[in-house]
Amino acid sequence: MPLLPIESLLLLCLVALFTGFIKAGMPSLGTLLTASVALMFPPRDALGITLMYLLVGDMVAVTLYWRLAHWQELKKMMLPVLAGVILGGILLAFLNNENLGLTLGVVVLVLVSLEPLRPRLTQWALDHPGSVRSGSGLLAGIATTIGNAAGPILSLYFLLLKLDKKAFVGTGSIFFLFVNVAKIPIFLWQDIFHMQYLGSVAVTAPLVLLGALGGKKFLEWISQQWFNRIVLS
Repeated sequence: MPLLPIESLLLLCLVALFTGFIKAGMPSLGTLLTASVALMFPPRDALGITLMYLLVGDMVAVTLYWRLAHWQELKKMMLPVLAGVILGGILLAFLNNENLGLTLGVVVLVLVSLEPLRPRLTQWALDHPGSVRSGSGLLAGIATTIGNAAGPILSLYFLLLKLDKKAFVGTGSIFFLFVNVAKIPIFLWQDIFHMQYLGSVAVTAPLVLLGALGGKKFLEWISQQWFNRIVLS
């Protein structure tokens, strides 16, 4: 199976390393992955390429942290998340490369624009935990299907639960493995996976493990306070 040009392979090496790092160290940074890959590949192709790396990263992170997951919260979120994945799949069917690229940009801008409202949103969330759980799950399901962009939504919700950094990463690892596996049939149905990328992804995917080792060291080193600050940033 032919490999991509060297400049594309170098980008995929960086993507693999960064995927491992965020999965084992800072899961809230995941939104940057698809946006970065979409700068070099068509946005729909970028979704498929990124998901292949994310699945490898999810398996590594689950191996490292599954014992620390907040299982009760995960069970409560699964139904709204699945509903979001289905809605996202329907929306994705109507988005070509041009529209999907614009949608990815809008998603990132909307998430950033909410930052000034975060104190009010946090207080409202504390007063309405059930609504926030369902809403976060639904939005995360949609965002992850159309852009692998559920990280910021789930990160803010996990912070509201006051999970420590390792429970945060452990809960996120189980959540994203479940969600990303659920997206595979949708991506296959919509022809988002392309065989011409498979060889290049397979060659560079082992670097996910190297990135994960770095992420694990980073998580052990960083304080809880700075972990929370980076998630919010």
